[in-house]
Amino acid sequence: MKNKKGFTLVELVIVITIVGIVSVIIGSMLLGVVKAWTFKINRNDILWDGRLAMDRMTREIRTIKNSTSVTTASAAQFRFTDAGNKDITYSLSSTNLNRTENGTANLLAENVSSLAFTYYDANGNTIATPIVSPSATNIRRVRINLTLTKNGQNVYLQSDASTKNF
Repeated sequence: MKNKKGFTLVELVIVITIVGIVSVIIGSMLLGVVKAWTFKINRNDILWDGRLAMDRMTREIRTIKNSTSVTTASAAQFRFTDAGNKDITYSLSSTNLNRTENGTANLLAENVSSLAFTYYDANGNTIATPIVSPSATNIRRVRINLTLTKNGQNVYLQSDASTKNF
């Protein structure tokens, strides 16, 4: 009787095949986890940027100085003077949401695909053509719709800001 030490070729082929199949399954799972993680990171980035921009705009709109302080109120741009006498404009330039203070533009958020302002009067009715300075404005509430897009992912944000000082 011979003492056999080692593996046959068939046994080696079977083991290599099983290890290969397990490796492909684990690799596919890891790839899926990496893709999901990347998706989540990108989404969180644009969501965070959008929330910060939205928070700043609503906070500052609430501080409009008085009823004659709104100088531009269109669907794409909103300009006013706040309680601290700062001339503030929000507008979209390409994919950048800009906040201009006293003539100096600063980036508020990037990857913005749309920005829309809607204006409401004291009764909650939509104002098609708001009255602006030098006359007293009829705007009492501003709705901001903001869409951010990055790597094919869209985030839609909406917020309302009511004027406090008039």
